[in-house]
Amino acid sequence: MGHRANLIIVRNHSYELYYSHWCANTLPKNIFWGEQYAIKFIEMQTKVDESGWLNDAWAEGGAILDADKKKVMFYGGEDIRYNIPLRDLYVKLMGYIWEGWEIKWAYEGIVDLAAYVGYPKEKVLTGRKNDCAHTSLAPPEEKDWVDTVASVKFSPNEMLLFPLWGGIDNYLPYGPDLVNRIDKAYGYPRISLSEWSHDFPIGGFHIDMERRRLEFWHANVIPNIFQQLQEKWSDWEVVNHYGDYESQCRCTDGLLQFQDMSHHHLLETLKTQLLKESSNPVDSLALFVQKEAEAGKKVEVNPYALKHDTYELSRNVKEQILDEAMEKLQF
Repeated sequence: MGHRANLIIVRNHSYELYYSHWCANTLPKNIFWGEQYAIKFIEMQTKVDESGWLNDAWAEGGAILDADKKKVMFYGGEDIRYNIPLRDLYVKLMGYIWEGWEIKWAYEGIVDLAAYVGYPKEKVLTGRKNDCAHTSLAPPEEKDWVDTVASVKFSPNEMLLFPLWGGIDNYLPYGPDLVNRIDKAYGYPRISLSEWSHDFPIGGFHIDMERRRLEFWHANVIPNIFQQLQEKWSDWEVVNHYGDYESQCRCTDGLLQFQDMSHHHLLETLKTQLLKESSNPVDSLALFVQKEAEAGKKVEVNPYALKHDTYELSRNVKEQILDEAMEKLQF
C-alpha cells in the first residue's frame, strides 16, 4: 500500500533527496500554492541518501524544486496525470502563483527527475518490457473505451485513422513491423473523438510510411519511452511531441478532431480538486491492519507507511490564492 514519491530540492548547485510514502496522488495539491509552502511540505518528508531513489516500478509521483534556476518539474496526481487539457490549465494557474518560475511536467517520470540532477537513469529503470499485444490497430470492444488514436499515412493520397485503447506504449514498442500488421478495415477516413468517448485521450501517434517518420504524444508518464522507440524504430525519424496533442491534428489536416473541452468545466473541476480536503491514509491503513488481525492474519507494515506529514493551508487561504490566479486567466 502507498503512493510513493521522491521529492528533490536543488539549492546552491546540490540536491537534497526526500521520500514520501503517500503523496504521489496528492502531489499537485501539495506543491500548487507557492514556493514557500512547497518547500515546507518537502522538508517535512523523510530525507534520504542516494539509496532512497525509487525506480520506475515504485515511483508513482515526484517533484524537483530548483531554487537556483527557479524551475519546478513534477508528475503525479490522479486526473491531471491523464488529462492534458486539465493539466495545461493547472500548470498555467500554478505559473501565476509561482511568478518567475518555470513549471514543467515530467513526461518520463522518475527518469526525468534523475536526469535533471545527474543521477544515472539506469539506476531508476527496471528494464520492464511491454508485451505489445495490440498490433492490428483494432478498436476496443466498447466505443467509450477509446483513449488512444493512431493515424497512418500509407501514401500521399491515403490516410486512415484508428480509435484505440491502452496508450501508445501498448503499440509502438513493437517496432516498424507494426505497420505490416495493420488491418485497413479498422481504419476511418476521419474521426471525431467526441462520438467515441467523453474522456480526453491519453495518447496518440502518427505514422508516415513514405517519409518513414513516427510522431507521438502522450499524457501518461512512460519512463524512457523516447530512447526505447528510437532503438525500436532505428531506421525511422522519431519525434516526441510530449503533451502537444494538436500535433496530430496538424499531421492529419484536420481529419482528426478532439473533444471540445469547456474551459469553464475544466476550471470548476480543477478548483474542486485543489480545494478538496485529503484524507489521512495512515488511518485507512490502521483500519486495514485491524481487520486483518481480527481475521487472524499477521500483517507487517513498512515503517514509512506510518509517516504522513503534510503542510495543510486553511481553505480560506487556498481560496484567496486560487482566486487571485484565476483572475489572471485569459482564454
